[in-house]
Amino acid sequence: MTGTRVTFADLTHTGQMVASNTFPLGVSLIASYAEEKLKGRIDVEVFKYPDDLNAALLKRPPKIACFANFSWNHNLSRSFARRIRERWPGTVIVFGGPNYPTKPHEQEAFLRERPEIDFHVWFEGEQAFVRLFEALEAHGFDAAALKESGEVIGSVHYIRAGRLVRGELLPRLQDLTEIPSPYQKGLNDKFFDGVLIPMLQTNRGCPFSCTFCTEGNSYYQKVRFQRGERIRSDLLYIAERASNPDLYIVDSNFGMFAQDLETCHIIADIQKRKNWPKLVGVTAGKNKKERVMEAATILNGAINLSATVQSIDDTVLENIKRKNIPIDNLVSFAKHAETLGANSYSEIILCLPGDTREAHYRSVFTMMDGDINFLRQYQLMMLPGSEMDSEESREKYAMVTRFRVLPRCFGIYDILGRECAVAEIEEICVANNTMSYEDYLDCRQLNLTIEIFYNGGVFSELIGLLKQRGFKPSDLIRRIQEMVSTPGNVLADIYEGFRAETDGSLWQDRAALEEFIADAASVRRYIAGELGSNELFKYRAIAFFHRQGDVHDIAFAAARDLLGESGGLDGQTDHYLKDLHRYGLMRKQGLLDTEYREIAHFDYDFPALEAVRFKADPLEYRVPGGIDLQIGHTPEQRDLIARYLHQYGRSVNGLGRILLRSHVNKLYRVSERISGRAESAA
Repeated sequence: MTGTRVTFADLTHTGQMVASNTFPLGVSLIASYAEEKLKGRIDVEVFKYPDDLNAALLKRPPKIACFANFSWNHNLSRSFARRIRERWPGTVIVFGGPNYPTKPHEQEAFLRERPEIDFHVWFEGEQAFVRLFEALEAHGFDAAALKESGEVIGSVHYIRAGRLVRGELLPRLQDLTEIPSPYQKGLNDKFFDGVLIPMLQTNRGCPFSCTFCTEGNSYYQKVRFQRGERIRSDLLYIAERASNPDLYIVDSNFGMFAQDLETCHIIADIQKRKNWPKLVGVTAGKNKKERVMEAATILNGAINLSATVQSIDDTVLENIKRKNIPIDNLVSFAKHAETLGANSYSEIILCLPGDTREAHYRSVFTMMDGDINFLRQYQLMMLPGSEMDSEESREKYAMVTRFRVLPRCFGIYDILGRECAVAEIEEICVANNTMSYEDYLDCRQLNLTIEIFYNGGVFSELIGLLKQRGFKPSDLIRRIQEMVSTPGNVLADIYEGFRAETDGSLWQDRAALEEFIADAASVRRYIAGELGSNELFKYRAIAFFHRQGDVHDIAFAAARDLLGESGGLDGQTDHYLKDLHRYGLMRKQGLLDTEYREIAHFDYDFPALEAVRFKADPLEYRVPGGIDLQIGHTPEQRDLIARYLHQYGRSVNGLGRILLRSHVNKLYRVSERISGRAESAA
């Protein structure tokens, strides 16, 4: 290539593991668009891994170095930018991405505090970068000369003589197909390494105005689409090269639009021919649930169906400018997911304005009793560029925030011959004028209980029995929550460790945390796992993979308590619970031991009960003389688990990522009838 060299980096931390394990799609789209519009004048290369970028810089420094600016890589990108500026003062540094304020005085302060950034692109980057390149080209790629001219460039911001020069937002692209495919241009070929997950964007924008989200800005409220033939060709290109079992579609509301059904048919056809992808990660549409369900049907359960509510409390919803669809619709949504063998999931954010301990519990249990089988509970991040992050919102709701190092987002890197210790910081809300900090910690403990005892359908068979006896799923989880909150229970160390780490990871003073992580010795403590884990996933992984026996003991004890109090724990039910307890452990204990295979005798026809998803009276499935079952992983399950272990590793944090990313309930060992009656006694 003979054009001006430009690097585009969407970096991930790799100090402990690959923190952001997805393709760098956003910068790839900008690079591809620029290459097309600036034919022969630009030589682009895209980067994800810090070591890869460092090696390329040493080999051939760029004239322009571009960095994606997200909360999870901001300091890492700045570290590279500072070293580039020291080594090659003439290299132009460009940042762009959502981790940027929206108000002019805040944008000015942001750039003044970061002198290593020459220019920052605001919102959509394709057209803005091309205009910036052309302006730089006209000034001999001299950033200082361009700044001195004071030229206003659409969607580009910079500091001139201590003041902000702020180009107004350019109109958005009307058709995403204007952006040539970075896949088919070969810009992403090096990322097919079995670790990074391919991503695709079939539309861009979001019609909703949620105050906690950067896409709640009115700029993004018109949705722009990709053409079907382009989607097909990209998916075929990816399928030929992907060894990772998953695909991510990054649309904000996948399944909500008619075009999404065409995409699903394309994926379904590829699944038949290539046996890929196993899981399609999406954020499902917030409305048009019938269409979303049709999309899931086409993909036969390969996508998780989301019934995202954030909260069901009317006051909270009004405060965050959100309106949910009726709960009855969400319930039918969950039931449809179950028929497909898919996970239905809901997202609930803790400590939103107006939230209380009681409101959070009510939101969680309402979704649980609506048969949503995966509850993802988030903390309220103060995202730059969101309305929630504004001074007005903070004051209005008396929001109390703390700072913490982002889990996995840290490392020590060789950047142009210097060892640089880097960690990322996020700000989260831990109290407000309706929720105390102690209530926040109590809600976090409930979140852990749900991760251990509910998500992934870990006790769906036990919940099936309780439903037959008139209990709701929340009855079981409430009783378990009481038991794990009792001192001396078998999981007391899990819960005490979780609460202590949750509290201990939060800093009141950002400057003090920044000073702490500036020391390489501190960052090494994070890398070693001594500090900075995602507490929820860490302790879920410990319980799930290493303490499944204790987990089963508590769950079955809670069920026995409920049945006993209602007079429903007769001899036959007690006998069934003992059989079920043993069966559940054989399927789930030591789950990563894919060579485990055992034949066991049971008195109940569990394969038949699984066929009806444990929705029948299990006592009617007792087999005279019993039944012999062989329990083990299928070859396909063994292959899938091996891929996940290659991708995430066996560390506690890696195991937590497996639980987060996979259809865990599809990894449980399966049972095969080898003797006994082929039908139940029912």
